[in-house]
Amino acid sequence: MGKLYIIGLGIYPTYITYEGIEVLKKVDVAFLENYTSPIPNWTIEFLKNLSGKNIRILTREDIENRNAEPLIKELDSGKNVAFIVPGDPFIATTHNYIRILAKLKGHEVKIIHGVSIISAAISLCGLSPYKFGPVATITYPRQGIYSNRPYEITMDNLSRGLHTLLLLDISDTGNYMTISEAIEILEKLEELNEGNVFTKDRVLIGIARVGYPDCKIHVDYLENLKGYNFGEPPHVIIVPAKLHFIEFDVLTKYYNVPEELLKKLVDKI
Repeated sequence: MGKLYIIGLGIYPTYITYEGIEVLKKVDVAFLENYTSPIPNWTIEFLKNLSGKNIRILTREDIENRNAEPLIKELDSGKNVAFIVPGDPFIATTHNYIRILAKLKGHEVKIIHGVSIISAAISLCGLSPYKFGPVATITYPRQGIYSNRPYEITMDNLSRGLHTLLLLDISDTGNYMTISEAIEILEKLEELNEGNVFTKDRVLIGIARVGYPDCKIHVDYLENLKGYNFGEPPHVIIVPAKLHFIEFDVLTKYYNVPEELLKKLVDKI
């Protein structure tokens, strides 16, 4: 039987691990998924140069509507196959079906982890991972219907003094949501719920392209952050709750966030 290696690319192509590179060198076939997060257009050439392997693309259509047929066909023929995914495997839960399908067909599956946006974004901004509640995704409205989950999760986290990491959606046409678009959706959810969660003076942390050379992090009120130019995706948002003094110091002394902006989030300065 074939063996499937699911390799996390990390948050930027150069974050791929040594183990991931060594596996790519020895497999028979390698596939790359490039839709759950944007990746630089030089990624395929970069991986080819590292491993000597031609990298084939698995599209969203291949994975979600064709049951990863090109990949499974290679496994069924007895080949060892690498499946490279942005970030850490299975943080994007859409990939779980592939490992289940491979296992049910009798193929061995090995996971090679990569850096995830979840840990990287938290680490970057200097907030304590122990003070984060559940993660939520801000999704585009479908058929005029807004998902209320990011609102409910954030409200519950804030009520317990916990920060919230909000991931951003991919449209059905393959566009990656920006922070400006996300805030417009959060404003709509506030209008629908009236729970004083995403008010104009809510402090948000906007982060763009974590791990990229041109990574940006900017902290401001919701009303102001919407107009800030973060550049190209991928983007994420963090909603901070009450800050520990170390968290406050990282934001004010390292990132030069004005103390006035954060004073309502700390008990003592």
